[in-house]
Amino acid sequence: MFIEPLERHPTSRRFKIIAAVVFAIILFLLIMYNETPLSKGKPVFYIPSSSVNAVAESLQENGYELNSIDHLVLRFVHLPEEGWYRVCGNEVGRYFFFKNLHKKRVRTLSIKIFAGETKREIFHRLSRDLMLDETMLDGNYTKLARFEEGNILAGRYSFPRSADEETVIRSLLKQSDRALDRFAREYYGFSFTAEQLKEALIVASIIQKESNDPDEMARISSVIYNRLKKGMRLQMDGTLNYGKYSRTIVTPERIRSDKSRYNTYKYKGLVPAPLGSVSIEALRAAASPQESGYLFFVLNEKGKHNFAETYKQHIKNVKAFKIYCSQRNEKKKEKEKKKTVAPAKREKKALVAPRKKEVSVKKPVSIKSQERNQTKKKQESRREPLPKKKKQEKRKELPLPKKKQDIKSLFEHIDTTPSH
Repeated sequence: MFIEPLERHPTSRRFKIIAAVVFAIILFLLIMYNETPLSKGKPVFYIPSSSVNAVAESLQENGYELNSIDHLVLRFVHLPEEGWYRVCGNEVGRYFFFKNLHKKRVRTLSIKIFAGETKREIFHRLSRDLMLDETMLDGNYTKLARFEEGNILAGRYSFPRSADEETVIRSLLKQSDRALDRFAREYYGFSFTAEQLKEALIVASIIQKESNDPDEMARISSVIYNRLKKGMRLQMDGTLNYGKYSRTIVTPERIRSDKSRYNTYKYKGLVPAPLGSVSIEALRAAASPQESGYLFFVLNEKGKHNFAETYKQHIKNVKAFKIYCSQRNEKKKEKEKKKTVAPAKREKKALVAPRKKEVSVKKPVSIKSQERNQTKKKQESRREPLPKKKKQEKRKELPLPKKKQDIKSLFEHIDTTPSH
């Protein structure tokens, strides 16, 4: 019996041909995509978070031009985590650039920005630790920063040693801006203005110059706002620690001679710009001061501050601190006198010392020699005089004759018979 072969349906053949063509087109497009060169950007860059938008934004900011297909590819590859990355430029293909990006993380150096530091102090340390140019750091800061000072928050930051000046400044400002924006949205709402943020930074920088204790910051903030409401001058030493005077002691002469707007002993209102970097605690104190009637504060013996609502109470606190300072200075002088007397006594001892040293050097030697002599005598006394005993025994056996009779008796004992 002959069985006829089944004929294939023409539609299934067409479907396979279409599928093969589509696959070939997709493969061709993928090859073409992979071979399309990616624009060269900065080799070292910072990625703030592990998300498609954050990675794409960071790459674009550092000179890498991305298209819609790149965004789609980022959704299907292993995304890099937050940190610093270095691209050497030896990746084969555009697709492999994104696929292997998470493996390009580099080691970093941790640098701390201290509260109260000015931008020049920060740049000086960065140039020394990362081997960067200080003037280029300052130039990039003026181009990218929102305010003259206070844009960089106090805290720890990490940088790779291979980062350049612009990359470091961008990273510092970007991380600080994110923290500042979160703070402003929390205390002023989403529609906060740049003036509100600047005022908060100015007040926070004054607080930071006056105290580093977070427990006192809200009270110092209340003193600032209370004096501003009453139209009083702030009259705070910390406002004169601006710019190059950041670490100088404020003296009465300096208060009289300084004619800038930072001299709150002469001018009312706030200073024109923040004084330096601030902590997030100082910012919160500036945004939410403690409710009080305090108008004055002064240091106390514990290193903190005494607050007062009236000028009389403030004068009492000032007098108490002056008494403490005078007592402390007297104690210091007494200690210095004791230190100066002690070297004089040592010098007197040093003059007599050579004779004592000579005696002390000779004594141990003579004592040792005496001990050696004593030990030798003891050893000799313990030994038995064996040779002397033997000589005495021989003398007893053969005594030496003293007279003639003794000689005759001695010969009698000798045997004179001849031997055969």
